[in-house]
Formats: sequence, structure tokens, C-alpha cells
Amino acid sequence: MTILELQSVEKKYSQAENFAVKDVSFKVTSGEILALVGESGSGKTTLLRLIAGLEHPDNGIIYLSGNKIVEGRKSVPSNQRKVGMVFQDYALFPHLTILENVKFGLPKNLPDPEKVAKDTLKLVGLSENFSKYPHQLSGGQQQRVALARAIAPQPSILLMDEPFSNLDAMLKDQVREEIRQIIKKTGVTAIFVTHDTRDALSTADRIAILHKGRLQQIDSPRNLYEKPVNAYVANFFGKRNEILATPTVDGFYTPFGFIADERSKQYSEKVRLLFRPEHATLYNEVGQVLNGSIFKVSYYGDHQIVKLADEDGKRVSIKTSPHLDLSNLTQVGFSLDYFEVEPAF
Repeated sequence: MTILELQSVEKKYSQAENFAVKDVSFKVTSGEILALVGESGSGKTTLLRLIAGLEHPDNGIIYLSGNKIVEGRKSVPSNQRKVGMVFQDYALFPHLTILENVKFGLPKNLPDPEKVAKDTLKLVGLSENFSKYPHQLSGGQQQRVALARAIAPQPSILLMDEPFSNLDAMLKDQVREEIRQIIKKTGVTAIFVTHDTRDALSTADRIAILHKGRLQQIDSPRNLYEKPVNAYVANFFGKRNEILATPTVDGFYTPFGFIADERSKQYSEKVRLLFRPEHATLYNEVGQVLNGSIFKVSYYGDHQIVKLADEDGKRVSIKTSPHLDLSNLTQVGFSLDYFEVEPAF
């Protein structure tokens, strides 16, 4: 069941030269977690505000739970959209206890708002902190209070703006998994904005990538990473290596060596071989399929990144085991486990 649908939505601010959001269309299904990702100025936060009713689009139609909430100049007010919102700074009232914070967002005609608030706080794992104030909680706990306040009224959709940006690196992984489990347990449909690819890849069911206001691709994390529709999407999740190659009847000649591959028969002009650092295997000896000179080795604890150069100084990066001993070596061999082929020009 489709919960949210955007049709050709556009927004341009009065002082801006370009559209903040341009011709964006997509659907979000019931119970799905969608991440909106992109660099600064890509339009992701504007898009979230358009859905929430905090901004009005110049063009386009928005449906929520089958109801048309935006068309032309007509718009359902934000407080009537049944949208839950978690702001980047959580926006908790410092003078209210966490129980009072959650109760604040509930409809006044509920028969027992305190019970609903307590049940929701228990759902997010805060069953013993009802009387505490926001400043007495950790960043992760404050976030869960903000989440409880947003989902307590049972919204049609939950919107979160950079939900993990205020957390330190050690806490992020834990909180991401907790938030995902809570959202899945409630069954609420959720959209969150992030600039962190790890947030998106580890939390979302699907990811929408925006660039200069335009939707580039919306797909599962795996498909975005392994089957990007363009170079921008591919490089958004980490740079791909690129090797210029000459096709022959039985493979590709590259500055690092020859690769036997049937796909070479499809090309008559130079091509680019594209692969990610983890799609290559490194050997601490030469004489393999491909060979390169070690330019730099960076150690990261659980892996190391080795930069190799060909005779002209062109470089590729390969991710390998931290236990592979490369000391005192100037040249090594490598092979490609997976790569894509594209025309060079």
C-alpha cells in the first residue's frame, strides 16, 4: 500500500537562481524506511519540509494515505497531515519532563494521554525515566524521547531530519540499530534525511539520492551500490577506481596488465574498467594477472587501503586484509573479482 506519493514536485526560493527541488516523483510504501541523501544544497531537507507542510511547492502534487494534501495553491495545513516530525536538535522542551514532552504532542481528546505517553516511552526503551528532564539524559536517550513524541499520536508517516548527526561515532552504530528496530516494531512508515552514507546504508530499506534538486536514483542500498545509474550515484558511496583499457578479441589491455574477458568483443574503441576497492584481490608478490607499484599504504585497523600506480603514475586503490604484510615491497600483484565496462568517450 502506498502511503506517500510525490508527482513532479518543485520548489524554488525567491532569492535563489536554481530550483531547490526539481521535478521529483516517487512513492513510499507502508512500513518502509526511506533515506533521502545528498550533499549540502541537494534539496533533501527542502523535500522533507514540503512533505511536512513547513514549505509549499511551486508545482506538483503530494498524496498522503491516499488523500491529496498538496495541489497547486491548495494545501492541507501541517497540523492536519498526521505527520510525525523529529527535528535535528530534537526540539524537546527543557522545562518539561520527558513524560510531559511526549504528552504535549498528543490530541487533547484522548481518554488517557498519560498511559499512551508512558506506553510509547516504554516502547523506545525509556521505562524508568518518566520524571527526568531532557538535560539529564544522554544524546541517544534524548533522541528516543523525540521519537516517542513523534510516534505517540500514531502518524501516517514519520519524518526525521539528520537523526544521527548529534551523536558521537561510538554511539552512532548502536543508536541506528535501535531506531530501526523501534520504527519496524511500530510499523510506521518513515523518511529520514542524512548526508552520511553509512546512516542510509545501514538503516534504510530504500535510498533516494538527490543532486542539485533532482532525484538521481531511488533503490535498495545494494542496488545503489552495485548498480548505480550514473557516475554521481556510484561515487556518492565511495570513489570507484577507473582504468583505461584497449579491447581485443579476447580481453582488455591495461597499463597494469592484460585481463581476459569476453566482454571485450563488444567494443572497438577504448573503454573504462570501473571497480570498487573491495572488488580486487591483492597479492604480496608480482606475476599475477595485474601488477602495480606501491604508492601508499593506509592502515585502518580492520583493513588497509593500498594505492598502486602504473608506469604513468595513474593510481588505483585496493582494500585488503590488515594482516597482509607489504613491508619492504615496492611492487605487488592484484586481480579484479568484479568490474564494469563503459565506453571511454
